[in-house]
Amino acid sequence: MSLLTFTHFSKSMPGCAQVNVILPVGMEYEDLIAPGEKFQTLWLLHGHGSNYTEWARLTCIEKLAMDHKFAVVMPDAANSSYCDQPDGRKYYTYITEELPAFLRKYLPLSDKTEDNFIAGFSMGSYGAAKLGFNHPDKYSAVGILSGPNNRLTGYDELTPERKNEFKYTLGDIKDIPGSKDDIYKVFSDLKQSGRPMPFIYAACGTEDVLSYRRFTEFRNFTKSIGAENDVVFEEGPGVHSWDFWDEYIAKFVDLLPLKNRNFWRRWYDEQHRNR
Repeated sequence: MSLLTFTHFSKSMPGCAQVNVILPVGMEYEDLIAPGEKFQTLWLLHGHGSNYTEWARLTCIEKLAMDHKFAVVMPDAANSSYCDQPDGRKYYTYITEELPAFLRKYLPLSDKTEDNFIAGFSMGSYGAAKLGFNHPDKYSAVGILSGPNNRLTGYDELTPERKNEFKYTLGDIKDIPGSKDDIYKVFSDLKQSGRPMPFIYAACGTEDVLSYRRFTEFRNFTKSIGAENDVVFEEGPGVHSWDFWDEYIAKFVDLLPLKNRNFWRRWYDEQHRNR
């Protein structure tokens, strides 16, 4: 297994950006990777107050990537809500356009829609929903853990400090309805368009006081537009914590259309079958 860290210049920020990438390669497996092979890729987004290192440090994602032979990309997005911000830092553009082009130039990552998936927790679940619903041509599956918050609900309940942060991140709230940042509208438009929907998975802990209401609101919204069968909803014991996200990212991966499921286990068993 290889864990790579890139610090590179980004025109979208502008300035330096950081991203961690897991590649399912290792010295003993090199002869099993065909020349020109491209890996399926999970784009994994972090939450508010988190960073690009935590998925790799605090969950089983590296083991999952190795077991099933897929790559994982974990970009840093600060507390941006994955938006193109008023101050000029374009996180949305960076993750949907610039970063994929940069990484695919140097790494064996597939650019096919069916080989790309996106997921995140908390703020990252909003990011995954926004990017996934706006770009079903880029991602065939969307994982929403502990969310999503549509950024239009609960605004009046924010502290003055969080409202200032909200304005710094997203701009004026009156500009959100109908925009690409309004994920309920984007989801509804995608449903009504008749375009292929990505596979959508949403999960939340029943004791999660930060996100369970948002999760329920989203489930009720899908029912209101006749789209409840377009999302797999799952809930279980848990709070807003890495224990929950570690468990449920594995559940999401279990549902992905992976081409090499249990690849390394099957290889290992084959190597030791006759010993």
